Amino acid sequence: MQTSNSNIDSPPISASIGELQQPSDTSFGGSSLRIPRLPAEILSEIFLHSLSDDLPFSPTQRICRQWREVALGLPWLWTQLQLIADDDLRERVLAYDLWLKRSRGCPLLLKLECYTDFSEARSLLQPYIQGPVMMEDFHGLKELIVRTHGHDSKRAIECSISKLPCNLRKMDLLDLWVSCNQLDFVANSRWAHLTHLEVRVNGLDAFPRILRLCPNLSSVTILSIFHPIKNQEPVMHTNLRCLYMCANLYPNLDRKPGLFKVLMLPNLCVLQAAHMGRWPQEEFQAFLTRLKCSLERLAFRGVSLTDQQREEYAALVPCFEIMKTTTADPLRL
Repeated sequence: MQTSNSNIDSPPISASIGELQQPSDTSFGGSSLRIPRLPAEILSEIFLHSLSDDLPFSPTQRICRQWREVALGLPWLWTQLQLIADDDLRERVLAYDLWLKRSRGCPLLLKLECYTDFSEARSLLQPYIQGPVMMEDFHGLKELIVRTHGHDSKRAIECSISKLPCNLRKMDLLDLWVSCNQLDFVANSRWAHLTHLEVRVNGLDAFPRILRLCPNLSSVTILSIFHPIKNQEPVMHTNLRCLYMCANLYPNLDRKPGLFKVLMLPNLCVLQAAHMGRWPQEEFQAFLTRLKCSLERLAFRGVSLTDQQREEYAALVPCFEIMKTTTADPLRL
């Protein structure tokens, strides 16, 4: 809850709180009788404080009848819902429908988990959304995480990220393999609005293209098969400040990826690289020299460096770090 938006200090509400705090004859149920007389603002504040922070989308159970009646009279309490579209959706569809009806037209905040065809979930949501249910229609969506339990990345891209909501700023695609050809589906999308992106690309050639699609990126995490890049056309990106790179296959290849030959990142402040095998020392130094780039932090994990190279980076970068490899998630930085 953001206290700056609270009305708890307004005179009518303060007076109601004072009345509630007065001693009462509990033998006649004095305190409980006052509950219906409280303003809706007071009841809203009480519910905000009592809801669990880690389960904001789960139904609230085990409440007394009187408070249940209060909750049913506050439509906004029913605007947050985690909808799981799986094989058991039909068993829960009536409960979902009742929950949505209680929102009474208030703007919805949804978490969607789709493990099967989305058609049933789309039918359920249709009465509460104007027009077709498309990803681009969720105008309030600011962060999107796409998880797929199958191998049809092409369909996941077409259905989920071909056209993004206008206010989306963060997107996580680490479960998908994104190639240059698949990026054709997003050529006319709203990727330009993204500021943070985590993506797994099938070949380094997709990365420069992503930078061109996303001119406002300030942070990007890229997992890739680090085969040498084919397209040698330089790409300038002036907004990127944090770059996290990880090779999730063939980490011991000695072939130079050539990525730093095409990247022009004049405002890069943080670079982390993991599991890239032998580091392209000359290529990277030329990258820094060419752009007069002054890194604030440089971190390596699973990268082969000589003692001399370590000394050079320690002298060049204010914060230079060799990170330990973790077994929990060795591919992540």
